Amino acid sequence: MLKYLICSLAMFFSFCSCAPSFPKETLVQDIEKIIEKESGILPKVEIIKDTLYLDLEMEDIVSLQSEVVSKAISSLQSAVFAITRVALSSDADIKIIVVTAYDPNFQVALRMFQNIDDVKSYFYQRISRGDYEQRQLIEMENPETARDAVLDKHYITMDEFVSRLVISQLNMSGRTNPFIANLLTTLNLKYYYINSGVVYLHSSGDGEILSSKFIKQIITSEFKKNIEKYKIETMKSAVILDKENNSVLELDLK
Repeated sequence: MLKYLICSLAMFFSFCSCAPSFPKETLVQDIEKIIEKESGILPKVEIIKDTLYLDLEMEDIVSLQSEVVSKAISSLQSAVFAITRVALSSDADIKIIVVTAYDPNFQVALRMFQNIDDVKSYFYQRISRGDYEQRQLIEMENPETARDAVLDKHYITMDEFVSRLVISQLNMSGRTNPFIANLLTTLNLKYYYINSGVVYLHSSGDGEILSSKFIKQIITSEFKKNIEKYKIETMKSAVILDKENNSVLELDLK
């Protein structure tokens, strides 16, 4: 999916001087028309300050048949490219794009967050391809959280984006390290909210694992790496809460 997006956006930037303009006054309607035309899916678009949400109801997102899932993913790819392309050629001040694909019964939701500045930085060669790939933010929601994830629409600050990116990166790191994957799966870390520079995360995992020096180092290191990368100056600490919202771990991010 990422390779498809990179290649497609490369073509867009090559011809950006000829790209059509999408005025901010009609941006929502323009996106809805384009997404429906290119993906065949009737979308729902909402803009809150500089955060743009695109919701796609997809009946085939959950299936045991690989060809059905492939078709659904292809439609999602088309939507991600289309909305990014439109945002880049609009006079609207869009900074964060959230594309959510979900099934009608809210059994699963797949969310992709795109930071427009990251896209621009990659194509203007301010960051490398490897760095750009590390900035991809993907979240999966299960039946317990899918509905709330789809309905929750709010302005996403850079602090929140970076916090969510850290959790996404930690989950992705498990693909290359089975040991880390097992620990992180057990912890089931989720972004909760951020307030006055303190990031709150949820964990349904074992408190003993959370208190281990190794886990503290992994989470703290990932936060500090991204705080430096995005030049975030307001984030001070991270607090991990259990199911009852009791604090089980606090990390110093300064």
